[in-house]
Amino acid sequence: MLPRALIGDIKPENWLGLIDAIYAIILTLLLIELPSQILEIIKEYQHHPNHHWVLLNSFALSFFGYLAVFLIIYDIWAHHRVLVAQAALNRINLSLGILMLFLSSLLPPVYHVISSLRHEALFRESRLIGFNSTIDFELRLRMVLFLIVFSVNACIALISAKNIRSFRRLSGEADSRLIVLRRLKDSGIANMLVVVVASFVSFAGILSPPFPLVSIALCTHLPVDKMLIQFKRRILPY
Repeated sequence: MLPRALIGDIKPENWLGLIDAIYAIILTLLLIELPSQILEIIKEYQHHPNHHWVLLNSFALSFFGYLAVFLIIYDIWAHHRVLVAQAALNRINLSLGILMLFLSSLLPPVYHVISSLRHEALFRESRLIGFNSTIDFELRLRMVLFLIVFSVNACIALISAKNIRSFRRLSGEADSRLIVLRRLKDSGIANMLVVVVASFVSFAGILSPPFPLVSIALCTHLPVDKMLIQFKRRILPY
């Protein structure tokens, strides 16, 4: 690897453009497959026009699943940008940031495979054809999807917590970055808890896809971290 003496110190602006470009590509890859999924549903409707409920479920899976993954990736991008701007750009933080980028890039392909398997399972079920093997594989991939989102938020919480300790030792409690990093840490932990709950209701059969994923996406735009902090203060006031 090139020594830092040759390439200079790593600056936030050097990373922000790269991060924006990578997440833009990830969202593009997510969007590219959506028209093909809708075309498959239309073709299936032409062959089986009586399967209205199955076709409606299949369309809801494609549209709301796409919307949910889009919002989740957008939330990860927003957190990642703030981390680059506020956290120290040392080797450990950059390695965790690269891991976040890698895991985020897996979300579109994993989602598209899950969606395709779910479509296939729905139509097989409607035709009374055996589909247990398809469902089992889809469940495993769904667990992978939840683990990816959980791991990305774990990286966010870990980077924030590590830098909170470092900045506190250097500047005490007055550093404004501490406020931002605490919010990032709380947000990452809150999202991890949401993913655990969503995966539980998904595998328990309480909610069918894509609604567990939609619940995760909705919680990224709700102040779940603040609600958890208030709940914790009520239980443990001291």
